Amino acid sequence: MESVGYRNVREEDLGPLRRLQGEAIRWLAAREGRDPSLIPLSDEPSPPARHLLRTDPALWWLAELGGRPVGFSGGWVRDQLWVLSNLFVHPDVHGRGVGQELLRRCFAAGRARGARIDAIVSSSHVSAQSLYIRLGLVPRFPLFVLQGLVEALAALPEPASSVKRPTARAGWSRKLSDLDEMVWGRRREIDHQFWLGEPYVDCRALQGEDGALLGYVFFTPDHIGPLAARTRRAQLQLLRLAGQAQMEAGSETVRLQVPGINGTVLKALLDRRFRIDHVNLVMTSLPFGRFDRYLPSGGMML
Repeated sequence: MESVGYRNVREEDLGPLRRLQGEAIRWLAAREGRDPSLIPLSDEPSPPARHLLRTDPALWWLAELGGRPVGFSGGWVRDQLWVLSNLFVHPDVHGRGVGQELLRRCFAAGRARGARIDAIVSSSHVSAQSLYIRLGLVPRFPLFVLQGLVEALAALPEPASSVKRPTARAGWSRKLSDLDEMVWGRRREIDHQFWLGEPYVDCRALQGEDGALLGYVFFTPDHIGPLAARTRRAQLQLLRLAGQAQMEAGSETVRLQVPGINGTVLKALLDRRFRIDHVNLVMTSLPFGRFDRYLPSGGMML
């Protein structure tokens, strides 16, 4: 049997790896009883993947068999927090230890970067969850992927504070990261610089009378997150702001990911006929952050 080879991912690999990722997700969707044809296949590298590879290249690993990619892992470290952003293995090589080796290499590179806390957004696949538990991570809470009508967000509470539109200038990445430190437990200015610089991403923020930042929300025409707020109620006000901008752009539906411990947002959206598409699982080595006041951007960038 031909052996699997491993090397670090290069930027030119990202297109084929995007295709591999789609094929792996389709396989999982079919196992879960979901329609795999709804999972898009693309050879176009995603901007978040390119950003994370550039910031933490040593954490990205590729598995090859016969010259073709059969799996890859990717991760990043921010303020001593290691996050596994990607771990995908082609179904053709399941059972050969490829996922375990890719995870081991990414994890070791994170430790070399100074990480002391580990976090993963796992699929419902029990083999993957078993792998992460053996690594020392503990299931913390479910992460609900919700979908609904943008117009439903208009019924959420109206902001009572000043509304700002952060840009890549004027020190906004530092201000947003200051709030992250309180809500999320870590700073991530480099990621805010990325989001604020992307033409397809928009942002709104709430500012108190004393100038303090009360919350922020990033969004695209069909997605919301990340979102961080000082209070639970401010989350709903930020969701309304994002929904208003999305409606003005002509969007009809929106997806977002809500931690299971964030009852404020979960109840508000389910009361407004949002539906649960599927459920992932957040696993960490130690607790961190206030996820009752935070919505992730997704599994890749948390």
